[in-house]
Amino acid sequence: MDETRRSFIKGMLTGGTLLAFGIPTVTQALSTSKTPSGNMRNCHLLLGNTPIDEAFAKGAQAAYTRFSSFNQEGALPAFQFADELLTNPLRIIDLLTQSRNMRWVAIMDYANAAIFTELVRNSERHLLALGSHMFAPSDNTSLPQRHVWTTASPAYSAGGLLASLLTHNQHDFSIVENFLEQTTVDNALSDSSLAGFSSFRLAEQPSTHLHCAGVSPLEASQRIGWKTSENWESALSREDKTANATAIEHPQFENWIENTGYAIVATALGMGVQQASCSSRAFVYRSNQRNSNHQGLSGKHFVSFVIDV
Repeated sequence: MDETRRSFIKGMLTGGTLLAFGIPTVTQALSTSKTPSGNMRNCHLLLGNTPIDEAFAKGAQAAYTRFSSFNQEGALPAFQFADELLTNPLRIIDLLTQSRNMRWVAIMDYANAAIFTELVRNSERHLLALGSHMFAPSDNTSLPQRHVWTTASPAYSAGGLLASLLTHNQHDFSIVENFLEQTTVDNALSDSSLAGFSSFRLAEQPSTHLHCAGVSPLEASQRIGWKTSENWESALSREDKTANATAIEHPQFENWIENTGYAIVATALGMGVQQASCSSRAFVYRSNQRNSNHQGLSGKHFVSFVIDV
């Protein structure tokens, strides 16, 4: 079976599971003025025995080293499971039960993600972010790299940071984020435009934000499957320019999976960058170059979780 078709079918099955059983309990986002909780102090990585574990862990470790001021051992604690979710799910339940006051960043394939989602829901853990990530194997595919997140609120959004990192790889990509709860943020943390991106708000639905680079807002909204509209209004403000001028410099990585690991763990540690007061937003990037160097990671796909235990 074609890899893209297989990924699509797996995504449908996972989505069907979410609709049938519901997503885990959503925790209320932390105020940006609060000190990081004990969950952030005890951030752990759960790897699902996938081909991308090593690359994701490399980016995750870089974020942990840079942003965790509570680190004692110098390494992000990690746990790796093989087939436990399919053969012995009770082991994962025990792990969640024994991991009180921890924040887990987990990655796995679609089949394991469907089971893990239900385990998290039944154990009454708090889901902060659920993401689907893939890179289509063909260079001819429109926006081959796609990330889709559902998060508790913009406080747990990794989309802005990931978009700024991915522009260095010169691959076309889209990032779509849906927030289950809007939060009010200060002007200094307003929905700022990234360097090279133009920012827009939908006139009839101002809480929908779109950031484009190399593509018009009309075409961008079509490519990510949003309702077609020509009523996009510019959202650039004076605060946006200030935010860009003081942007934090982040390391550059070799591939998109390392970037994704870095962005997710940085956000899990409370690195609140590019927050937005909106219900949904997207970043759509189209490069003028055709970069065929995928580091052997085209066609890869996985699901990510950030949960409080």
